[in-house]
Amino acid sequence: MNQVDEKIFSFVLDHYRPGTFDTQAAWEKLSGRRRGRSLRPLWALPVAAALVLGLFLSWRNRWTEYRSYDAVQAFVLADGTRATLNPGSVLRYQPHKAPRQVSMRGKVLYEVVHDPAHPFTVSAPSATVTVLGTVFQVEADDNGTRVDVSEGRVRFSGTAGESLILTAGQGASLREGVPVREKSVFRFDATPLEEVLKELSVYYGVSLSSDAREKRLTGTFSTGSLDEILYLIQSALDVEIEKR
Repeated sequence: MNQVDEKIFSFVLDHYRPGTFDTQAAWEKLSGRRRGRSLRPLWALPVAAALVLGLFLSWRNRWTEYRSYDAVQAFVLADGTRATLNPGSVLRYQPHKAPRQVSMRGKVLYEVVHDPAHPFTVSAPSATVTVLGTVFQVEADDNGTRVDVSEGRVRFSGTAGESLILTAGQGASLREGVPVREKSVFRFDATPLEEVLKELSVYYGVSLSSDAREKRLTGTFSTGSLDEILYLIQSALDVEIEKR
């Protein structure tokens, strides 16, 4: 038993009170004895404490999983961090044990609550991203992992042990386990315009809307100029996009 478990076990023993779990009644039921006999189940207290401890550890170690199926979905994590999952994405974490550590697959945009004492860590199949408080996007699948940062700074680490510090407007991908800095871009593949505008709105901190929500966009766009991106989208899809 490690130090943390010993502290929890001591807490359970210190706060155990007779009547909360009637160990005497349980002993009598098993042994056929009546109350008042001199023989008492001395092992009952630690057994009850172990049961309580087991329930506590089960609750503390349980996993929470979020999935986005055919639409973009946003979730607020235990520490207040907002995670926006693209369709087909999965995010898992232990809210009571490690609220600032998540694992993921797919494409997720994070708006991390600032907490210098507790870095926020994202584990992908082939990389790790560590931040203090920022807005960034991670795309991870069997083909690799990519990170794009819109606010703050992140550390992007690959399986080879090397890492990069990325700041606002920068991106990087893994090449043979090594993170390589690249020009930050948006990639869309038959993505509904409504989802495209939502992603751009979060990234640039503006409100974008269009009545042509059913149209879909395929293409790759540099993150340098929002006005240029909107011009290209409007020209390609023959739509009007309102920016506020």
